[in-house]
Amino acid sequence: MIKLIVSDMDGTLLNDEKSIDSEIYNILPRLKEKGIRFVVASGRQYPSLKKHFHEHINDVVVIAENGAFVVDDGKELVVEPMAKHEVAHCLENIFMLKDVEPLLCAKYCSYTRSPELLDYLSSPLFHYEMRLAEDLFQVKDDIFKVSMISHGGKSAENCYERLRPKLDNSLNLVISGDACLDTGLRDVTKGTAVAALQKMWNITPQETVVFGDQYNDVEMLKQAYYSYAMEGASSGVKKFARFQAGSNNKGGVVKAIRELTGL
Repeated sequence: MIKLIVSDMDGTLLNDEKSIDSEIYNILPRLKEKGIRFVVASGRQYPSLKKHFHEHINDVVVIAENGAFVVDDGKELVVEPMAKHEVAHCLENIFMLKDVEPLLCAKYCSYTRSPELLDYLSSPLFHYEMRLAEDLFQVKDDIFKVSMISHGGKSAENCYERLRPKLDNSLNLVISGDACLDTGLRDVTKGTAVAALQKMWNITPQETVVFGDQYNDVEMLKQAYYSYAMEGASSGVKKFARFQAGSNNKGGVVKAIRELTGL
């Protein structure tokens, strides 16, 4: 019996235009009636995810910042910020690379030096809460992850190869989009957040469904028997999933949920 459904956002529940499959709103109350919990798990910040679900947010548990911040109906369940020296270490090494822009991700906003990146992420495309910071090293907020956005034509894979050898082993580095990578604590992932919820709710992996498409979804795919990689996921991600869902542009997540639950 399925008791928990977890879905990534970008490339999964969102189409390539960054719009959510509105059919999810129709099935959320029905999942709740059947005793099935729905969780959205993303590298995005909490405010962005909250805006996507607006009046349905009480029907959703939010795993934000790749598992470092988990919120259920306004209650903070998981809060795992990086140490100040770890944030500084990430920034120092990111600044050594060309054509990338770092982004500091806190609980309720993100910080950037770039007005262009601020405008881009705060647009309706992403709904981010953004703040400009002239010196990212001086930001006092607790930081959950340090992202880097490539804007010089370099692929995320290329940036990964250049940055990974420079980071301490205590830090994780994952590809979260075509031009985006996230650094964070090695032992804090979407997978650890899903595991924490499973333990809290007494739900087994055999009762869990997970949908994802990127490398930051791999750990949570491992937490579910019903692990689905999206049609557009890379082959490197698909090998960690038992099943394949349809295209994120054709409602692949909702279709699979309906088939699994009979809704």
